[in-house]
Order: sequence, then structure tokens, then C-alpha cells
Amino acid sequence: MPPHRHTHPGVTPSLSRRRGGREGPRELTKAFRRYVERVQALDDASAARDLAAALDLAADVMGHERDAEVDASLAAGHGASMLRLATAVRRAGRGAVAQPALLARAIVLARTLERTGAGRFAGARAERELVGAGR
Repeated sequence: MPPHRHTHPGVTPSLSRRRGGREGPRELTKAFRRYVERVQALDDASAARDLAAALDLAADVMGHERDAEVDASLAAGHGASMLRLATAVRRAGRGAVAQPALLARAIVLARTLERTGAGRFAGARAERELVGAGR
């Protein structure tokens, strides 16, 4: 018997909803593949580019928009983890995408960044709205 799904006939789930990080393996693998390509495509690797690639990965996996203030805060708090992952991906070379341990590390990092940044992102958004309303 097929598993019961909690949907109603004719109702399509919204694609604009924020992801919960529990997407299917294909979506996670695609996001990781893009991350690996970003990190390995950098001829002159730098910490700033590695951090940007990790923040892009978190945005891809968790489905949120990036914000400069939140990005800076996350980089300050989790930069070492982001740089270690990028280093491991570079060392793995072309086979990095096929390494489940690297994929798992990337997903854990993305979820950590989302969890840490969620409150900061909401706070930054509320502050912008208040500044915009005061004009």
C-alpha cells in the first residue's frame, strides 16, 4: 500500500515556501555539486570566495535569500568551518562530488548556518522595514 500523503486533490504545494533542508537526495546533490564547482573553479582561492561559496550553498540547500549583514555575522562565527570544508573539497579533487562524507559535512554546515542565521536574517529584515517605514 502506498504511503499516505497529506495533500488534497488539486492542491499543489507552494514552491516559494522556504525549504526545510529535507529535500530529496537529487536537490541536495545538485546544491553540493554547484558548491564544489564554485570552490574548485577558483584559480586563486581566497577565504572570502570560500566563505561566499559556503553561504551560497546554505542558501541553495535551505532556500533563503542572502543578506550582507547576516553573511558577515555567519562568516565571523562559522568561518573556520566554512574554510575547512572548502579545503577538504579542493583536496578531494574531481571526485569530491562523489564523496558522501563531504556531502554530509556540507549539509550539516548549511543547516548550521541556516539555524544560526535565521534569527539574524529576520532581525535584519525587520530593521530594514522599520527604516523604510520611517521615511
